[in-house]
Amino acid sequence: KYCRYHRDHGHDTEECRQLKNQIEDLIRKGHLRKYVDRDAPQGRREQRREETPRQEEQQQPRGVIHTISGGVASGGDDSNARKAYGRQSLAVQQVPHSKRLRTGGDEEVISFSEADYEGVRLPHDDPVVVTLLVELFTMKRILIDNGSSADILYKHAFDQLRIPVEMTFLVVDTPSPYNAIIGRPGLNLLEAIVSTRHLLIKFPTRFGVGEVRGDQEVARR
Repeated sequence: KYCRYHRDHGHDTEECRQLKNQIEDLIRKGHLRKYVDRDAPQGRREQRREETPRQEEQQQPRGVIHTISGGVASGGDDSNARKAYGRQSLAVQQVPHSKRLRTGGDEEVISFSEADYEGVRLPHDDPVVVTLLVELFTMKRILIDNGSSADILYKHAFDQLRIPVEMTFLVVDTPSPYNAIIGRPGLNLLEAIVSTRHLLIKFPTRFGVGEVRGDQEVARR
């Protein structure tokens, strides 16, 4: 099923209530008159006019839940810093190439193909969970979350490292199945591209494109 009004799957265009309500509204405002069936029974037209407001009333949202975002990526805990961070979005800046991570030769294109599905059991909606080497410690169960505005390190993992961490983490003292979460700040620092479909992360290095494969078995556990 495909709705051409929403440009999305789930229901047919003919079944789309929102489209029907929009059409009724345009007719009431005097538009689309040449498309209105003047021979239709008057009672039927009046009934549809009475039903439309009730349908619109039922579709009114009860409230608004905005995206929850915070931490280092949004300017920190200081209100002035957060306001300054928000004002930065008004200015579009060109990032000099010298500040980006250079590769050994020409700039390489990061892409994903059918070959990257190797070892992935489809279909799936599993998270990208990886194992990384952090200062000679093999750290397992690291969640890659490109929706997180902070890089999070859980205290039980931080205590085992006993070292200063170069990447800025929020250290959280709470139980978690993960040791760490790499969010947008860490991914942007690495210039990494994540494909949740392929359970794969690719990033530029001096020697070409590097890869980190998600562990699907660990993710499901």
